[in-house]
Amino acid sequence: MSLINKMLKDLETRQGAASPQPGGRQIFQDLLSVNRDRQRVRGLVIGVLAAVALAVAGYYGVTHWDNRSIPTATTTLPIVASTPVSPAVDTVATLTSSAPAPVVMPPATATAVQPPKPLALAPAKSAAARAPVTKPASAKSKTAKTEAAPNTGAQFERTERPYSPEELAENAYRDAAQLRAQGNPAEAERRLKALLATNPKQVKARELLASIQLDSGRWAEAQDTLEQGVTQVPGYLAFRFQLARLYLEQGADEQALALLESARREGRTDPELYGFLAALYQRGGRHADAVKNYQEALTLRPVEGKWWLGLGISLEGTKNVSAARDAYRQALESGRLTSNLSRYAEDRLKALVVR
Repeated sequence: MSLINKMLKDLETRQGAASPQPGGRQIFQDLLSVNRDRQRVRGLVIGVLAAVALAVAGYYGVTHWDNRSIPTATTTLPIVASTPVSPAVDTVATLTSSAPAPVVMPPATATAVQPPKPLALAPAKSAAARAPVTKPASAKSKTAKTEAAPNTGAQFERTERPYSPEELAENAYRDAAQLRAQGNPAEAERRLKALLATNPKQVKARELLASIQLDSGRWAEAQDTLEQGVTQVPGYLAFRFQLARLYLEQGADEQALALLESARREGRTDPELYGFLAALYQRGGRHADAVKNYQEALTLRPVEGKWWLGLGISLEGTKNVSAARDAYRQALESGRLTSNLSRYAEDRLKALVVR
């Protein structure tokens, strides 16, 4: 207000100089009591001067005010995304500026969007609680594994049983057989030998190995393979049969006969064993022993035509013609003879009838 008073005094000074009053009194002392019009003029002048003073004061305040004295306004507004908000985390951005943040009003037709409510998160489990529980595995027990189910947070326990030695040997034998079928007997033989080195009682692997060796003409190796099989698995007669045939191919009839007789003495009861022994006895001219073994074989398998035919031959060798004729008839009636054997039986039957 000191600026306004100064301006009024200057105005009165100028007016006093223009029209001095008697007695030396200043004009402004009688403004209100002398004339109403002058009072209104004075009020208007004062208002204009006040407006000018305020404008000057505002300009001065804007240009000279220290910006550092104005505190920084910090406004925290929730930002609501147009896309769905993740239920696990609430996103809040903090905007810091020196001026108030503008307020954007939504359209009149839009629905007011409420800020997402913070979610209460479950406390995290400890490492001991999250760790899967596993059972101790042993050589004879099942092996346990804990896995996470796909697309779920659940866990499940899968148990696996380790392969037994027999199963491993069977798988190795199948691989070798497939290799041989694919035309790779060398690799098949290598795997079979490796298998038998750790599992010498694997009978199918040994039979296959002997067959591969025989196919390549390695008789001595095949014989050694089969002899080891007889030693490892005495009760498996197939090794004895194969080895006996191998002896016969080499002309070692007595060795083949001794091999099969030892199986009979061990109490092996098998029609094939009896029939094989009977043929060897017959081949050596021991018809009485042949008749005995043929009869034992036919007791276990009476429909075998070749054994009836062999029995007829050995009966005929012992001069038992009547029994021989009956044996030949049984051989023909079995219907299991080849065409050559059938013709032989018919010829022997006719020859014995003539007698």
